[in-house]
Amino acid sequence: MATVGSVTRQIAALELSNKPSGSTTASTRPPFHSKQSSQTNVAKLLTKYAAPNPPHASAFGSKLSKAATGPTIPHPHPTTSKIRPLNTNAPTPGATTSLDIGNYDGGLELENEKRGEKISGDAAQELALDSSSAQTSPTREWSLHDFDMGRPLGKGKFGRVYMVRTKAEPKYILALKTLYKSEIVAGKVEKQIRREIEIQQNLRHPNVLRLYGYFHDEKRIFLMLEFAGKGELYKQLSKFGCFSEKRSSRYIDQMADALSYLHSKHVIHRDIKPENLLLGLNGELKIADFGWSVHAPGNRRRTMCGTLDYLPPEMVEGKEHNEKVDYWALGVLTYEFLIGNPPFEDRKSVNNTYRRIMRVDLRFPPGMSAEVKDLIARLLQHEPQDRILLTEVLRHPWIVKYRPKGCNRGSEAY
Repeated sequence: MATVGSVTRQIAALELSNKPSGSTTASTRPPFHSKQSSQTNVAKLLTKYAAPNPPHASAFGSKLSKAATGPTIPHPHPTTSKIRPLNTNAPTPGATTSLDIGNYDGGLELENEKRGEKISGDAAQELALDSSSAQTSPTREWSLHDFDMGRPLGKGKFGRVYMVRTKAEPKYILALKTLYKSEIVAGKVEKQIRREIEIQQNLRHPNVLRLYGYFHDEKRIFLMLEFAGKGELYKQLSKFGCFSEKRSSRYIDQMADALSYLHSKHVIHRDIKPENLLLGLNGELKIADFGWSVHAPGNRRRTMCGTLDYLPPEMVEGKEHNEKVDYWALGVLTYEFLIGNPPFEDRKSVNNTYRRIMRVDLRFPPGMSAEVKDLIARLLQHEPQDRILLTEVLRHPWIVKYRPKGCNRGSEAY
């Protein structure tokens, strides 16, 4: 079963430039990124598809909102409403008003005529989601009439995603994600959808995709997401086959900082992989998919989830796990950036992949620097407590070596 978060991976299909992000060139290692973009057999292998039910929304929101920085979408009169910058170091969302949002194809109306049904009862109440009535940081009321519709950015299991522009000045550009309630109910993922929204709406970090607001009508839920102008990171990886150490290091630097922030809010992502990462207008990395995330104040879960190649030993073995599953995934991600494939992938046998993960059968091809091999090996430790901490990742020589001058990492800055 695909998660609704998979739609997020498609919200930035628009390429603003033919020039690759950054000035780095691909390594001379494998010329093509050959990993399959999706694994149809993974869903059959995972025994459970949703994390345990989250705590009550108010309890969740109160914990996150205390540390959230940056103003939210104002509640007052619509004509004065603005979506403001997250912080002085991050780009203003959609601030490049010269961007062409493209021509609207009428798809929302056409699709709505023949897709989805009205729902009732408890499900209708649970999916009556509106950020203007949120218990923490409520926004103004939003509706489809508040936007100029642009080009479609993608289609997902539960609906479409469109590039839109707010009608009110300063006319910011966003991605509007559509979900059909009846299909959510049919998929029995109401709690998962609500959890994803509750998690993402409270996050404020330049490397985490921002959810600005949400609203609904009789049949649909609409999510107002930050527009990631340079598209999917996976497309870049597929295009180049692999990344240089400099480019990889800068991405991992941003990832480590973002994950440190998430963990400080008791949020475990649990599905870190290239397909769930986007690139902003300035080429900055954005963690985008929260379909498998969980707000876990106790930090211990047993639910099996995620993507096979990125599963850590403790999840493969069915043991309890905590936020250090994301440490393992960061090590796998570093390896895949540099080589083009995950370290434990065995295309001949899923069971062999499992066995390689459990044995931590890590093999480094020629050409990798000693520094990055050290970082990967310290992240890919069988025992979670032996994995290098994210604070140490941010100080690791391979990370510091390629960090831009004047860049101060640390979630406390956000």
